[in-house]
Formats: sequence, structure tokens, C-alpha cells
Amino acid sequence: MATSATLTTTHLSTFRNILDEWHQNRLKTTPTKGFLVPFEELQQSPKKDALKDVIVAFRTRPPLPNEAAEKFHADPDAQDAAETEAAPVEFCSGITVTSAEPGVFFAHVPGMKWSGPTLTHKPYEADLAFGPDIGNEEVYQRTVVANDMLSLVLSGGVGCILAYGQTGSGKTYTMESVEHRVARDLFDQARMVGKRLVLAQGGAEASDTEAGDIFEFNVTFLELLGKHATDLLESTEEVDAQGNPVRTEIAVREDKVGNVRPNLISSVIRTSEELEELINKALSHRRTSATLRNAASSRSHALLTISIKNKLLPYADEGQLILVDLAGSERHEDSKDHDKQRMEEARDNNKSLMNLKECVRAKAKMAAEDGFVHIPWRSNKLTMLLKPIFDIESRQPSRAMIIAHVSPHIQDSVHSTNTLSYAAPFKTIPPKPRGPAPYDAEDPRTWDHAKTVEWLTAQFTAQAMKSRQADYNVRARSAQLAGKKLKPLEPPAPGQLDLGVDVAKICPEGERAKNLGMLYTPQFVQRCLEARVGEAMTVDKLKMVAVEIIGKLFYLILTAKTKKRNEIMKSRKKLVVDDAYGDAPRREEEYDEDEFLEAQIFWGTDWQKTVIAAYEQWKAEGRDWTNVGYPQTVESMMMKFREHKAAEAAKEEVYDEGNPEGKEKEEAV
Repeated sequence: MATSATLTTTHLSTFRNILDEWHQNRLKTTPTKGFLVPFEELQQSPKKDALKDVIVAFRTRPPLPNEAAEKFHADPDAQDAAETEAAPVEFCSGITVTSAEPGVFFAHVPGMKWSGPTLTHKPYEADLAFGPDIGNEEVYQRTVVANDMLSLVLSGGVGCILAYGQTGSGKTYTMESVEHRVARDLFDQARMVGKRLVLAQGGAEASDTEAGDIFEFNVTFLELLGKHATDLLESTEEVDAQGNPVRTEIAVREDKVGNVRPNLISSVIRTSEELEELINKALSHRRTSATLRNAASSRSHALLTISIKNKLLPYADEGQLILVDLAGSERHEDSKDHDKQRMEEARDNNKSLMNLKECVRAKAKMAAEDGFVHIPWRSNKLTMLLKPIFDIESRQPSRAMIIAHVSPHIQDSVHSTNTLSYAAPFKTIPPKPRGPAPYDAEDPRTWDHAKTVEWLTAQFTAQAMKSRQADYNVRARSAQLAGKKLKPLEPPAPGQLDLGVDVAKICPEGERAKNLGMLYTPQFVQRCLEARVGEAMTVDKLKMVAVEIIGKLFYLILTAKTKKRNEIMKSRKKLVVDDAYGDAPRREEEYDEDEFLEAQIFWGTDWQKTVIAAYEQWKAEGRDWTNVGYPQTVESMMMKFREHKAAEAAKEEVYDEGNPEGKEKEEAV
């Protein structure tokens, strides 16, 4: 049985001895593992699992000076309380990092048995594990930079970073550092991506390109307190009884086309300094309240959303970077002194966190399976705001990073296990390699290189024919105005149509449609610009054509995935029904489903009463109900139903014969 923080402090010396013995035994067999790549070489080393949809990281902070003595106290009624009170309460670690990458945390959970205090050592796995000696810069580099989050959002994808954990475990400290470092690096990264696009279309030199010339950045900052959403960028002087600012509530719902876009203040930013200033302003407006675990605990979820529009590719999807500092979770011992309003806030926060857990777990499962996986993102306002991450019908590539924070103290180990148990299932193992899928002309994932080149050639040919026809129509119209008539447009000779691009450069040897489908839209456009030949298409025309073609490819892939999931779902439902109930024991060759349903409606509740009565009688007599009794009972009721239908039909016929005038009027109408 797990112990409370007070009882753990009472037996702290015993737990410390048990923990020291465990450390010694562990180091004899399993040394502590560090990160695969040293921090100094991190930026030059590609990350193997950078393409994972969900990345999980654990983090624990160092203890603060005098924190253990101020927050934890012994039980005054315990037998050895006098000894404990005589000695000062010192820090005892409740978390041990045994491996940094892949990450492994051991939570040391105190317990009590008849023989005395005990410790249970529970392991939890993640992609990364940050111990108390890891600084914010390294956390940022190994999460955001190593997983290419900035390039993802600048290329039209959606990136999301969530900080979760117990109140006072360091979530806000981590997220604020990530937000400020994103502000520091975002514009430099945008400048690099923009330079490549400009050079690919033969534009200005790289040194002449600014991030603001290529991208437009819009920022919103939303606070979700329980069920109520407000805008952190709204200025107000009105305050409530606790001294928190009172703001207008924002509605969170889907619009006509299915987008979730709250009516927030959207600020256009052009420099890192402007973004830094906006973040500081919004964070100063966030609600905080004192709790037993934290004097300035964040009582709400804060969502910073940076939307990025590519001016060079106006038809491409907007990228989004969503940084979420979740409200701190609390156990009953830490929240029992809350007032009614605070308890309601804690309840709503816990509901939203549970909904978020289901959505993230489903997304991680979907990434590892080909079958249908339902993501219940409409269940809560928090997950609705994160729709771009969870919507399975979205064409945008997305990536989510979960950073679970735990307290370093052994008195908080029980809560730490809850946090780690919440986040650990999000970690997914890459699917095992499978054999090649059977060829499907409608599924680009099964195409080989030749088929991919053929499809691309057909797409560019269609665009070239469309342009050729448009030019002819213009010339024909001009000739008609001049009183002349042009000859009909003849189809081009084989190999004479100028496509404007070298398809072999867009899809080099060895690549397939599946590889092209993994590219971001700007990357595909860049390939097309680099493959441009001749003057058949202008740069602007080629960019529009490239966006349209890659959009068609994305649509084919999405349609094939949806079709596959639907087929799996249908087969799964059929299998479950057949295994559970078997085939219906009635002779379906004598009547179809529509007639059978019509008969049940006619009989109403008498249908089931008759079947149940017959079942009891046949079972009591020991006769075969399934193969004989049930078919006979149903057949008897079906015969009576048919007799009733025949009698009704005869009445209608008699009525029609005796009233021919009415029948003629009815037919006329």
C-alpha cells in the first residue's frame, strides 16, 4: 500500500537506506546509459526516429533549496515522530534516470507492510529522459531541434509540444524556455527555408532574402480555465475577487467547414523581438493561484499558436506550431483545502487531461497500425483546439511532443507514478517491416518507380494540354475578331509536347510515389522549380501546377488509407458478430430481410413474447430449439403475417372494383 507524503517523511531514513542499497545493486549489473549523441554533436547528427508522429519525453527538476524541509513534515502521531522531528527533513530522491535515450525512469514508491516500510521500484519507458542536471537549452535541442519541428511547421505541417505533470514539477518553467527559444530561432530557420525556395526559382541571392519576404507569422494566445476560454492578449483592467483579470469568454466550436478557429486577437509579428514581447505580455496575464504544492500554480491550460503562411506558395496549407502548457494535476492530499470554485476547476482540468490522453494514445496507435482508429477529439474543448493534430482526415503532416514532468522528491512518488503512467503509453514502437503491398492502381503507396513517373508525366501532360488549348482559344478569338478563321488544333506529335519540367529530376531513380507523399508541399514545389526546363511555363505558373499535383497525390493517398480503414472496420465488425452470435437460425431462403423486419413491426412486443414462450416450452420438453423449434415458431408467425397482408390486399382490391371513379381520380392526381 502506497503511503502519504507525511508518513513517507516520518520513515525517511529507512527509505533512504533501502534506496542506497538498490542503487548499489543496480550499478553492479546495469550501468546508467546516456544520450546516443553528445550534446556538442547533436545538431550535426540526424535523429533516427525524427519521423515518429508522437515523441514522449520525461523530465525531473533538481530540488530547490530547503524545499523538502518547508513542504514535507512528519506525522506527529507516529511512534518514531520524535526522532524524525529532531533531525531536519532533507531531500531524498524519488526518481532515478537509468537511461537517457531511450528514456527510462524508475519511480521509487514508498509503501507499508506488516514488516515495516518498503520501496517499490517501478520502471517507465519513453523516447527521451531528462534528469535534474539537464538544462533548458539541451531539452530544447533534443526535442524541438532534433525532431525538426521548426522545419515541419515552415513547410506547411503542424507541430505540437505539450507539457504535462503535477503542479510544481516544472512544466511552466520548461514551456516558457521552449517558447522563448522558438522565438529566438524561428525567424533564422524561416530565412534559411526561404532562401532555398528563392534560389530554386532562380530569384535573388540568398543574402537578399528576409524571413518576412517569404513567410507571414500570426500569433494567438488562448487560456482555457475549466470550460471557459479567454484571450490572453486582450487588455482589461477589471479583476475578480482573487485579483485575476476578467476577460470576455471565447466560444470554441467548429465552423461550417469543420475548422476550429476561436475569435482571438491575431497579432502579425515580423521579428524575434516582437514575438518575445508578445509572449511576455500574454504570460503576465495568465491566471495563477496558491496551492499547497506551489505558491503560483497555473490553474489553466495555455495554448500559444503560431500560424505560418508561405507567400511564395499561397495555395499551400498554413503551418502551425502549438505550444501547450497544461494545468497542473493534483492529488486529493494537495487539493483538499481548495474552495468550491477551485475544486470545480480541478475537476474540469482532470476531465480535459483524460480526454487528451485518449486522443494522444489513439494517435500513437494509429501511427503504428493500418487499421481504423477512432480519435475522440470532439469530447473536450482542449482537444478540439488541437484538432489539426488529431484529425485523421487532415492532409497536413503532424508531429506531437509530450514532455511529462515529475517532482524529484520521494514524498511525491505516488503522484509521479500517475504522471508517468499517463504519458508512457504514448510511446510507440516503430512497426515491423512488412512485405510489399499488392499493387493497387488507386493506391499510390503501392506504385513502383515506373508507375510514379507515368503518373507524374500524365499530370504535367494534362496541364500542358490545358495551357496549349487556352493559348489556341485566345488566338482563335483574335482571328475571329479580325474576320479570319484558324485551322482546328491538331494533337501534338508524340514526344513534341513541352511539359516545362524534367520529370526524371522530380522523381529520380529509386523513388516512388510513397516517397513523394512524405515530402512537404514546399519541398515538392522546390523540386519542380529545380526541374524546370524551357519557357513553356513561367515560375509562378509552375508553382501553382506543382501545388495542384502534390495535392492530388495527397488526396489519393488519403482516400486509399480511408478505404483501407473502412474495409478493415467492416471485416472486424462482421467477424465479431459471427463469432459472438453465429448465423441466425431461421430459413432465410423463404423470406428476405425486409419482409422479416416488416413482420416484426407488425407483431410488436408479441413477437418476443411468442418466441420466449415457445423457447421455454421446447426446452422444458427437451426438444431441439435451435434447429427445429425456432424456425417453426418464426415460420408460424410469418405465415400469419402473410395471411394478414393477403387479406388487406383483397380488401383494397374489392374497394377499387367498387369505386372505379375514385380510382380514376386518384390516378389522375
